[in-house]
Amino acid sequence: MNRYFTALAALFLISFPVLGQQADLRKAEVLHKAYEFAKAGKYYNKALKLTTDSLEQIYIMDRILQCRNGESLLQYIVRPTATASQAFRTEDFYLYLKDFDNRSWIPVPNPFVKPSDSGKNPYYTAMYLPAGQDRIIYSAPDEYGAWNLYTSTRKDSVTWSIPELLSENILSGHNEIFPVLSRDGRTLYFASDGLPGMGGYDLFYSRRDDETGDWSIPENMGFPYSSTGDDLLYVESRDGRYSIIVSNRETEGSDSVKIYVTEYIPTPVKTPLGEDESPIAIASFIKDFPQPEAVAETAEGAEADTAGDARMADYSKLMHRLRRLQGEHQEKLDKIEESRRIYETASEGDREFLAGIIRDVENEALQIRRQMDALSEQIRQIELKFLAEGIIPVVQEEKAQEEPAAQEAAGEEAPEYIFSRHAMGRIPYIIVEQPEPEFDYTFKILGRNEGQFVEDNTLPEGVVYQIQFMVLSNHASVRDIRGMSPVFVSKMKSGKYLHTVGLFSTYQEASSNLGRVRRNGFPDAIIIAYNNGRSIPVKTARTMENERVLSMPASGGSRSGSASRQTSSAASGEMSYQVVLKGYGPALPSSVLSAIRGATTKDLTKSGSDDATVFAVGPFSERKDAEFLLKILEDLDIKNVSIESIKL
Repeated sequence: MNRYFTALAALFLISFPVLGQQADLRKAEVLHKAYEFAKAGKYYNKALKLTTDSLEQIYIMDRILQCRNGESLLQYIVRPTATASQAFRTEDFYLYLKDFDNRSWIPVPNPFVKPSDSGKNPYYTAMYLPAGQDRIIYSAPDEYGAWNLYTSTRKDSVTWSIPELLSENILSGHNEIFPVLSRDGRTLYFASDGLPGMGGYDLFYSRRDDETGDWSIPENMGFPYSSTGDDLLYVESRDGRYSIIVSNRETEGSDSVKIYVTEYIPTPVKTPLGEDESPIAIASFIKDFPQPEAVAETAEGAEADTAGDARMADYSKLMHRLRRLQGEHQEKLDKIEESRRIYETASEGDREFLAGIIRDVENEALQIRRQMDALSEQIRQIELKFLAEGIIPVVQEEKAQEEPAAQEAAGEEAPEYIFSRHAMGRIPYIIVEQPEPEFDYTFKILGRNEGQFVEDNTLPEGVVYQIQFMVLSNHASVRDIRGMSPVFVSKMKSGKYLHTVGLFSTYQEASSNLGRVRRNGFPDAIIIAYNNGRSIPVKTARTMENERVLSMPASGGSRSGSASRQTSSAASGEMSYQVVLKGYGPALPSSVLSAIRGATTKDLTKSGSDDATVFAVGPFSERKDAEFLLKILEDLDIKNVSIESIKL
């Protein structure tokens, strides 16, 4: 009975840390999701100390880092409010984003996004491919399963260029999805779960350098655009009025997401998070969250109210003017895009006329862009003054000159952003060019009719070895080379064709494969050597190889130091080795002799009578050198060969 209770107590003591660690981890994750980053960090650290699982340790350390990022991102925030919001299924939410063209989303996989061995991305199930676009940016998995951003350019009506990584700056090693360009094409928005964020996917932006064309190091869009949930997509509405965010921050699991439509803030003014403010409420973009204490303190006295109202009215006028310019600018861009689309199918005569129209509209768009930049700077200066006084600028509703019926309805809220569903696009017939696969120079023997000739017979610089396996009057066929790769062919002065296989940097590597070539049907195959593309004796190549190795320093001592130790060992008379061959009569066959001479420069001695001749190769100061020669001879099916120890 006592042993039973002892065992039960031991089991309890073993399982208690595991249960405690899991409880701490659950508490940390709940606090993390609720933006209680400091408290969550404490529980994560407790869980980290209790776990011995290396994968779980990595997971917890990542979460601790996310909490630190979250604390930093919550220090200064903006407070956009939602004009509209609605939940949709994750599998097709993008169809309800009306600022993207109809039928512009195509399913994944497609010619751009190939299936991945690591499986599908749970969110990126479609890519944006608008008609008439000449350059696209999209997400696709790499060979390791991470989703990166790529770009491709249209070459003709069906062909697209080889996809290129968009920028090394936008490369986290994890997943970047849903890339969206700003209206002017200078800013890229995307979601990432690998760049510094507060948990899950966060929203980031990167700006294009007009001179180099490269993209800047991404920056987190900050709270509340990024949250502790999965924030997947950000886009500005075409009329410049709204910012649209797609996130699952308020939905459970990954089956549904919510689209938030908030007022567009061209130059966001970030202020400290108030003590009475709720990050959860702000992250929901609701209108009635408590304002910072500083805002309430500014409303002291009618004079201050009147002055503040006047300045706020001026600010609102500038904001409305900026929005109108943004709408005009987008109209110009749409007109340019439509003209270019027509230009592609127009006749030669019409193209000249269309080119003139495109140039004129581009100039008009440029002028509007300059007005927008100047106005944005003016607005920014006003916002900075407001910030210095602790005032959060609010855009007042514009009093539009409407028909009487509309004016009678003044005071009623404007209709909310209307969600409408687009149709899914079909995968068009397109050809995406692929990079030529690099030729594999690794020696191998494939199937009978799968041998490979190299496209370029040029040999690399330096000392290399090859295996010569046949000389023919004509170039061999694939069937002739018996599945070997890579096969080089060179025409000799005699007019015959020399066929060699492999590209070996060391003699040992070539020797270890010589037996395979001979057993593959080429019993007369031999090792040959080149230096800078010119044929040299194998012995010369081996000498050059040894000199190269001896001159290379190695950690813990050099190869030359090893050689000197071998010499002193041999001179001490302790023990040496030789390779012995028996049963060959008075002389070794030429093939055996060639193999020995190609593998070593050690002495070959002969002893005994003609009926019982013994051949010995050596002495070797270390057994491994003798074993190397033994292996070469055994690979060539040479019999009656062994290693013997000798005293010097």
